[in-house]
Amino acid sequence: MRNLLGKIIEGAAILCRIGTVAAFAVLIIVVTLQVLGRIPGISAPIWTEEVSRFALLYLVAFSCGLAALDGELVNVDLVTSMLPAKVQVAIDKLVDVATIVFSLMIIPGAYAYVMNSFGERARSFDAPMVIVYITILIIPVSLAFFYLGRLLGFGKRMQHQETL
Repeated sequence: MRNLLGKIIEGAAILCRIGTVAAFAVLIIVVTLQVLGRIPGISAPIWTEEVSRFALLYLVAFSCGLAALDGELVNVDLVTSMLPAKVQVAIDKLVDVATIVFSLMIIPGAYAYVMNSFGERARSFDAPMVIVYITILIIPVSLAFFYLGRLLGFGKRMQHQETL
């Protein structure tokens, strides 16, 4: 069972990495078009501004769960770093549980938000806005899933001190 869960987490992490790279590639291409559009004689397509915002949302949606799994999210450790290692581990587990609970509480509202967006269209290139609003659902699902993976021992511990 543990091996199966590990494979599922690994597969989801691979999908999120692919999504992160794809969103970052789109962001690079679109911003390059925007910068080139500032050169006299070259015009950037009108949709580049909107697509760059969408790509940034997808970048966050796909990468936030990965950051949680790798223990790379922001951690305020001013007080906890002075505590014994066992207490630090307990606090990390408590933070994992709190994040899972909070993420699960957000999912129904995020789902309703996505469902209510059907019929809306992007202004500059007439795409359905649900393709953008789905990121609002991906984020809490990803956080809950990958924090659960961390809680079950599949992630890395958060670093409680900076390394230079």
